[in-house]
Amino acid sequence: MMVGSLGAIGGVQVDGPLWLAPMAGITTPSVRLFQRRIGVSLVHTEMVSALGLKYRGEKSRRILIPLPGEEPVIPQLFGPSGEDLLEGARIALGEYPFRAVEVNMACPMPKVVSKGSGAAMLKDPDLAARAVALLKGLGVSVWVKARVLPGGFEETLRFCGRLFEAGLDLLLLHGRTSPQRYEGRADVEQVIRLSRAFPGRVVGSGDVFSPDDALRYLEGGCVAVLLARGFVRDPLLALRCAQRLGLRPPGDADLKGALLELGDMLASHEGERTCLILVKRMVAGALKGHPHDAERRNRVMSLKSWGDLREFILAWPL
Repeated sequence: MMVGSLGAIGGVQVDGPLWLAPMAGITTPSVRLFQRRIGVSLVHTEMVSALGLKYRGEKSRRILIPLPGEEPVIPQLFGPSGEDLLEGARIALGEYPFRAVEVNMACPMPKVVSKGSGAAMLKDPDLAARAVALLKGLGVSVWVKARVLPGGFEETLRFCGRLFEAGLDLLLLHGRTSPQRYEGRADVEQVIRLSRAFPGRVVGSGDVFSPDDALRYLEGGCVAVLLARGFVRDPLLALRCAQRLGLRPPGDADLKGALLELGDMLASHEGERTCLILVKRMVAGALKGHPHDAERRNRVMSLKSWGDLREFILAWPL
């Protein structure tokens, strides 16, 4: 499958359909920039609290600042009301000239849902539609990340329809319900059906672990696809998908070189602690299926510095 320049999707110019999903504690600036280099065409910040921005939280503000070369980058905000999201979005746009703002209506974790944010919004279509309508007043594109609803396709269709009627520019839809959290399998077919109901306005999400998984969404009608847990298991997933789509020349992927490059970037920009957490997680995923993988994973987890982990990767016969 060959994919050329896509042009504007949801009001944002992009050159390909492989996008990096927002993941708390994972999609840091270095991770985003690295993934952009190997085939991702659009990235998201980590999920940012609109209330944290409203009350001038420094951590929330820092999440919004991208590195040179990341563009296009989209901030994803969560909050309990349209008014809070509007205030957070105003502050975000004051920090950086983002081309769109995205509302998280998908996070199923209790600490988010219990405060009326994330997937809690799926239970109140009026509240969700009002948030979209308010954000449209900012003059930028408005995106929403959501999940399929427990009632099935028709319920999801009605909810998404309300958002588009309110002015939504793009829907990023995950194929699990909120009660599922991250268990079971994503309902890819339901996402594809929604993409056909709203042509050119739905991005697919959920269970993308291989180029074939990405193709299933794209050939089904999704205008783009999100890479999330799949790239944590395989840091070069974006490259493999890009090669399959004709966006990169075919060739052998260098996993060792990728882990070293990403680790160096993380250590330089986000610090050694973040570097160790993220690279250890990726190395552990890459070790699965190799001889003595459990023993090697235990060894990896015991390492205390990026220098030691770097030496382990260099000596690892990948």
